[in-house]
Amino acid sequence: MSPRGRAWVFGDDVSGDDGIIEFAIIRDSFGKEHDEAALRAMCFRRLRPEFPAEVRPGDIIVGGRNFAHHNHVEVSVAIRASGIAVVVVESCDAGFLRRALNAGLPVMICPGIQGAVRDGEVIGADPETGVVTLADGGTLRSKPFSPRMVEIWRAGGVIPLLEREFAQRRAQQAREEATR
Repeated sequence: MSPRGRAWVFGDDVSGDDGIIEFAIIRDSFGKEHDEAALRAMCFRRLRPEFPAEVRPGDIIVGGRNFAHHNHVEVSVAIRASGIAVVVVESCDAGFLRRALNAGLPVMICPGIQGAVRDGEVIGADPETGVVTLADGGTLRSKPFSPRMVEIWRAGGVIPLLEREFAQRRAQQAREEATR
């Protein structure tokens, strides 16, 4: 099912660690585990103070060029913990793409998205097909996710997927040993 939600539009050169989140606070006060409630509370508050209180599950981030540059994994966790279904951007670095998908957050690179969507419009974005459906019914295209990327996204991240796969392998091995 293609995510569909209200768009939160951001511009170019949005910093991950000093815009989306406030990494100095995380570095100084967080332990090894991600404090998702604290990350959610700070997500985008420097750029859009209303974001933490008004974001709803299923909303979609639309970003410009060089989105989430200079970021740690906590950036992706904060966005996902806020309920964002998908991030659609003009461009971002490969590190953000990997960290986001590992956290279960799909990021689509879609040239033309920033000028095609206004804040608050309801749009759709399907990482599996690469189709972004605009509020006016038009579409833009992004490169579709590979089948493995879709598996990671649908599982909620790489760790949940690997845990499921290992559990399935252990169960299969147990069945095989029981029949010997």
